[in-house]
Amino acid sequence: MNNLLIVEDHFLIGREIFKAAKEARKIENIRLTDSLQEAISLLTKTKFEVVILDLNLPDGNGIELLKWLKEKQIETKVFVFSASIALKRSCLKNGAQAFFDKANDFDALIETIKNTSLESPSSLN
Repeated sequence: MNNLLIVEDHFLIGREIFKAAKEARKIENIRLTDSLQEAISLLTKTKFEVVILDLNLPDGNGIELLKWLKEKQIETKVFVFSASIALKRSCLKNGAQAFFDKANDFDALIETIKNTSLESPSSLN
């Protein structure tokens, strides 16, 4: 994995994901943003193989980003990391590869990042 985007509005959680991901594997570029609009801006300029996505953002909902990615046909693996368990089905329906519960699944999220294929999604069949 070369590029990882973390979309998380809670600074401490975002920082912990950042640190754990950096320790888990060599990633050339990790970007951390706390807003939907900045995430969209970054995704239009840079190819991110993986996006870690919170759903409750100050300027919108992460599901909006999932729909935007699908509409723009931007291929990236999206791992939702949220306390909004009720939205899990909607996230998966809109293109998320996995959903992790903030209350229980931090270690599972980091393990998934560590084990994620280096190939871009378009090369996976």
